[in-house]
Amino acid sequence: MSISFRNEKSKKLVNSQGFKILMWHIFESMVRVGFVLHGKIGGKKKLLKEISSILDEKYDIKIYETTRPRHAAELTKNAIEDACQYIIAVGGDGTLNEVVNGFLKHGGKDKSSAVLGVLPWGTGNDFVRTIGMDRSVRQLKSLIDTNSVKLIDAGQIRLEQTDGSVVDQYFDNIADLGIGADIVAQVNGVHLRKKILGGTLLFFLTALKTFLVYKHKKVIVSWPGFRWEGKILSLVIANGRFFGSGVGIAPDAVIDDGKFQVVIFGNLSVFDYLKKYGKLRRSEKIVLPEVHYNVADQIKVQTNDRTVTIEADGEISGYAPVIFKCLPKALPFLVP
Repeated sequence: MSISFRNEKSKKLVNSQGFKILMWHIFESMVRVGFVLHGKIGGKKKLLKEISSILDEKYDIKIYETTRPRHAAELTKNAIEDACQYIIAVGGDGTLNEVVNGFLKHGGKDKSSAVLGVLPWGTGNDFVRTIGMDRSVRQLKSLIDTNSVKLIDAGQIRLEQTDGSVVDQYFDNIADLGIGADIVAQVNGVHLRKKILGGTLLFFLTALKTFLVYKHKKVIVSWPGFRWEGKILSLVIANGRFFGSGVGIAPDAVIDDGKFQVVIFGNLSVFDYLKKYGKLRRSEKIVLPEVHYNVADQIKVQTNDRTVTIEADGEISGYAPVIFKCLPKALPFLVP
């Protein structure tokens, strides 16, 4: 097939337009990867340069940078609307939690073809310990290249408000009530001291203070065929195995079995907890009468104390009473 042109000017114009159309088709056919980036992470310029140098030639890269608390959930919604096939949380567990919430509240895998992933670039990175992910951009590229996707479970937190309305929050790793949640609430409320002392030191000092003044919470934990009532040091609802910067609190948790591992630390003293802390760091079970390990897919927690705080993935979600529900295979996720 031959094409004739009225003059050389027309030929150059068509060739130019054709090139533009060809490049537009090539650009549109590239896989789009959206990075939801915590705006205050350290080494941000170096990381963005690395992302660009490693991924730019093969993928269409879009950067979404947070500027305020809870912004990552909104940016995830934007990334879905921008037709990103992969949405990567860049930060700590809190950033990933917000991305998961944005994804699920926007319809999740039922309304989006996006796959989630993570570059652990924050101060708390416990979920990646379970899946074996590191902070390497090259590892991430390899997972995208091979579309190494696994459907993993998510947790739903259903909170009844004082006005009778119901609010749903979500988590990918671990939710808990008790001393861990109180520590997170204290740490998240002291931003100035965090800036001065640094996150790790502040967490340690806050934990030490909370250990000294903590009062055990009285709750009722139940699901079909099970009921437990008493005072708790901690109640853990685990999809992943680790929390608190590497504490293996739930050794038997599996991220894609449709169940939570539920760990009840009952009326255990802080001193006895600390004596067993080495075992927890090694992800070993604690054998004590006050400690109970169970498996369930839906857990109801009741209390008359409206100050029992719920923490999920390092973020405060609300207050008990609460219902936790496992959402089987709700998250398409890049996993090594």
